[in-house]
Amino acid sequence: MPPRPSDAPGAVLLVCDYSLRYLGGAQTAFVRQAQALAEEGVPVVVLAPDADEPTAEGVVTIAPPRRGTIPVLDLPLLGRARDLEPLITATVRRHDVGAIVVHSEFALAAAALAVGKRLGIPVLHTVHTFFWRAPAVLAPFAPLVSRVHAALTGIRDGGRCTGSHPLDNALRTMTLRVAQRADIVLSPSRHQAEALRRAGAGRVEAFSNVAQPLQATPPSTDGPLRLLWVARFAPEKRVEVALDAMRAVVARLGEGRVHLDVAGGTHRPVPGVAFHGSVPGDRVAELMDAADAALITSLGFDNQPMVALEAFAHGRPVIVSDPVLGGEFGEAALLTPTPDAEGLAELVLSLEADRSLLDAPRAGALAYARDRVAAAHVARLRELIASARA
Repeated sequence: MPPRPSDAPGAVLLVCDYSLRYLGGAQTAFVRQAQALAEEGVPVVVLAPDADEPTAEGVVTIAPPRRGTIPVLDLPLLGRARDLEPLITATVRRHDVGAIVVHSEFALAAAALAVGKRLGIPVLHTVHTFFWRAPAVLAPFAPLVSRVHAALTGIRDGGRCTGSHPLDNALRTMTLRVAQRADIVLSPSRHQAEALRRAGAGRVEAFSNVAQPLQATPPSTDGPLRLLWVARFAPEKRVEVALDAMRAVVARLGEGRVHLDVAGGTHRPVPGVAFHGSVPGDRVAELMDAADAALITSLGFDNQPMVALEAFAHGRPVIVSDPVLGGEFGEAALLTPTPDAEGLAELVLSLEADRSLLDAPRAGALAYARDRVAAAHVARLRELIASARA
């Protein structure tokens, strides 16, 4: 198959090693990109485990055979990259693929990178996290992780990350070495893009995930100040910061003045907090409409949390504990004075006393989302693909 001429765009092949049955942040971004491309009339093919899950009308879905699941990571085991290359080659030829966008760092992504290079098709690698953070107690498993990744992907050389404990370094090295083989590395945030460039990833472009269509509703002017926390229940997301802050706020104001909804997790007795357990996307949207702002309490971990884009599309700002995210989101975010529960409580108390402090961030949220809806996203992606062909 000869290299594709630069004026023949063809279909876009989206590749992900993660199961689409579970919509975490990376999977949500992946599915929304597929939907955005289809909405804008771009032929799109999705290749991912459990790709038979609904994506969008007009999206061709292909699910590679699974051979099991990698424990702990809950990662579908698809075999080695070299064994997956024939499937990708056949997909490229059958669907007239002109560009490949990978959203992961394992065997399927590595196979797509190899096929793209061999056939002269540009491959873009979206990095959803370069800030892997594993418990330090698991550091002795770093050599095993490196060996397994090399065996699955066939990638054994490239840059090496240092600066954290061995397992974090191994995971970040894994991402870096895949990124170094792409024509363009896409980072949904500016701060992660800078980190990838410093690590030696090559050409890195800050390129946001897709924001949902704007669906802003006016916030309620009656009742308590309402906040929403939505994320994986993992240590790096720091839900306890939100809960401790609510304890401090209720101790100061009493119950009924501030309310926090938590999507996910199990119920526990925390004053002013309602735990909703695992909820579908439409229920998250309802909770967002009822909220005045969303909380993001992570610190030094997040790239571009999808909950932020969802909040912005609903016209809701985010309250962030991380100064890096505060800089990333600009006027759409309110930064706590300190990254701990005390800082969050202090900001919440000030918002409860004067809700007009939310007016400018609310406008900033809508502006941020407006620049990242499907049409804008797809137009920029087309520009990047064209530049990779040049």
